[in-house]
Amino acid sequence: MTLATQNRPWWMKIRPLWLREKLFWKLYSKHTATFNNLFEKATLEFAPQISLKLMPTDIGHKQIAFLGFTELSLSLRIAQLAKAGGLMVDVGANYGYYSCLWAAHHPQNRVITFEASPRNFSALKHNLVNNELESQVDVRQVAVGKERGSLPFTLGPEEQSGWGGLSVEWDKGEIEVCVVSLDEVFFNSGDERIDVLKIDTEGADTWVLQGAKQLLQCKRINHIFFEENIGRMSALGLKPKEAQSLLQDCGYRLEPIGNDEWYASL
Repeated sequence: MTLATQNRPWWMKIRPLWLREKLFWKLYSKHTATFNNLFEKATLEFAPQISLKLMPTDIGHKQIAFLGFTELSLSLRIAQLAKAGGLMVDVGANYGYYSCLWAAHHPQNRVITFEASPRNFSALKHNLVNNELESQVDVRQVAVGKERGSLPFTLGPEEQSGWGGLSVEWDKGEIEVCVVSLDEVFFNSGDERIDVLKIDTEGADTWVLQGAKQLLQCKRINHIFFEENIGRMSALGLKPKEAQSLLQDCGYRLEPIGNDEWYASL
């Protein structure tokens, strides 16, 4: 048992996991400052050998530090798929929770991960190096969208790691980031399949899928997880259900798995 696990409050070790999650929101979500040590080496419920250095003020990181997971339904599915292994593409990798979770399940599992935020990128690299996963995880500091180019990128508030994202207008604080499409990166690079595509881009998930249309039409992506952030989508000129329509047209079955979270499979 690691030091981080030992120092978790007793209630944060119980099962079932859904109950642990409810107790976190009730007892600890607003009182995490006294447990800052948990954020130095936070171990994962579904990959106990992994420890992550996290941001104590970030709401998603608080869940990982206290619970050992975030987004329970998504984490369970990705952990299960990781047992079969293969290639995962992690678009919007943040500090590397899902990339590490996938790679940790088998030394042959591979990840290609995209993270555009310079704030997150160094922390992502640190977590991969600290867990000796650099040989399994190919890290790329670019954004993913519907076509190659460059776009403004909002960094978001400093106390949250996951609220930054692509924009279409320049305002105060944006930076310019390079953008690639998944078709550009993967379609002409051979016939390799993407076993899991996980997307979390704060509103631009539809663009990511539009930029993978050739891969989708050729059925070269087996499992897809994405989100609908309606407010951020509206700011990008994207409408609800565009992603779902594209996936259905390409022969995928769709299933809602949480608040604004979707799963698509062949």
